[in-house]
Parts: sequence; C-alpha cells; structure tokens
Amino acid sequence: MIPLCLALLALLDCIKVRLVRTRRRWGLVRMALVSNALLALCAVDAWLIEPGMLTVTRITGSSPRIASGASALKVIQVSDVHFVHRSVLSTKVLAAIEAEKPDLVFLTGDVYQPTGYSAPELSDFLSALVHIAPVYAVTGFDDERVIRSASHGQVHILDDSEETVLVRGTRIRIAGADSSGDAARLKPDPGSLVFLLMHSPDSLRVHMKPDLQPCADWAFAGHTHGGQVRLPFWGAVLTGCYSGKRYEYGQYKIGKANLFVTRGIGLEPKPAPQVRFCCRPEIVVLTLRRESAAETRMAK
Repeated sequence: MIPLCLALLALLDCIKVRLVRTRRRWGLVRMALVSNALLALCAVDAWLIEPGMLTVTRITGSSPRIASGASALKVIQVSDVHFVHRSVLSTKVLAAIEAEKPDLVFLTGDVYQPTGYSAPELSDFLSALVHIAPVYAVTGFDDERVIRSASHGQVHILDDSEETVLVRGTRIRIAGADSSGDAARLKPDPGSLVFLLMHSPDSLRVHMKPDLQPCADWAFAGHTHGGQVRLPFWGAVLTGCYSGKRYEYGQYKIGKANLFVTRGIGLEPKPAPQVRFCCRPEIVVLTLRRESAAETRMAK
C-alpha cells in the first residue's frame, strides 16, 4: 500500500505543478520510484523465485527410548505438496530426501492439487518416495483415495489409527489424526518412541490434551504453509487455522511433547495467489540420538 500511495502522491504533485506552477517535490518522486522498484523486486521473488527454492530444515533431539548402541534415528516430514505435475521442485524434494537417507518419511496431508493434477506423475512421485524409505501419511482434505491409488497401497495411511515398527532395535509407534481432528487414542508406552501425525495444528484441540501430552514424543503438522507470505517481525499474514498465529510455523513445546509445524512444499489452490514470500518451501529432517543417563536424570 505504501508504494502505491507514494506513487499517487507523486502523480498528484505532478498535476499540481502543471496547474498552479508550484515547485516539484523531487524527494517524493524519488521515494515513490524506490518504493515501487522494491515492490517489483518483491513481486518477482514471490512469484518466480521463492516457490522453487527448497530449504532443508534440520532439527535434533534425544530420547531414552532409542535402542542402546543404535545409530541416530532420522525421520523426514513432507507436507502440503499440492502436487500437480512433476517439476523442478518435486525433483529437488526427492533428491534432498534421498540424500538424507531417512529411516522413515512422514506425509502430513494435502499431497495433491484437486484440480488438474497428473495421476501418472503423482504415482511416479510417490513410488520414488516409497523407494527411499517407508512412508506414513495422514490426509488433508479428501486425498485418501488418491494417495492409496497413486501409491498402489504402499503408503501407510494412518487416519485415526496407528502402526508400530521396529527400526534398528527401536520400537516406534506412529499415530495419525484424520482431517476431522479425530486421532488414535494414545496410551502411555514407556518402551516406545511415539510420533503423532496431523494435517492441521487445529487438531491439537482434539488430541493433545494435558492427559495425552506425555504419550507423544514428537508431533508433526502442516496446513498453514507457514503463512505462505510472511512479513518481517510479524510472520504469517494468514494461516487458515482456527488457532490463528498460535502454531503458524516452527517448533513448539506442549507439555513433554515436541510439535513441529512446517511451511510445506506447495501452494494453496487457485484463486489464491501462487506466491511465497519470506517463506520458502521446506522439508523437515529430525535426527534423534539416544539420551544419555545424565540427560535423563536432568529431565526428571
């Protein structure tokens, strides 16, 4: 708005100079030119540059539930792909995930764009993902059927259910919430590392109540896109969540559980602007090592 207002003021000043022969305010003209040039650069970045710039966000943690003597556990979260066609970005995503050599991959909803997506190319994308590591998913809005079909049933969909897996001696429970917010009811399990997957952080209202907080070690969510447009010192302009900016992006501590809300990969469907600003696409890499005895005593 400021660049547009300055441009309008400069135009009015030009008209005034012609009509009443006053002295032109060149400072106002220069400010209008500079501000509009900056606005144009921001627009180029938001439309043409940032949407294709993948970021790998790394977070670390420790847990006494990691098997003794086992190497660190690595999981990757991918969210809000909004897949349409195979692109430079989707190729970057697959290459980055493969380079990390994860033990597990978590998909937290909105895998495809409902209008105009290529089913064969989505199938190729999911097949490549499954080839890298076992993939566990929760759905966003009505994408269960498409995910099952495109992955030929190889993606484990955990809407309101859970599965237990063993990774190098570490027992892991992965539970999921469906798009309505209902989730598998977690019970305390001191012997297992527990991951909770949800599409929207709004699901926290349903299943991250105080009595359930100790049951999940890590929770992952998407949906907000980090705002997709972020402003310095303010963050997300819009999140699309009932919780507003409370869980807009990043890592949060809820009781004893850790929550990470990702910026995701893709863009909101049209007619939403196909832009990202100060909010690059990302995948999240969590590396967990075994917690030492000293760390365990300090935690208590």
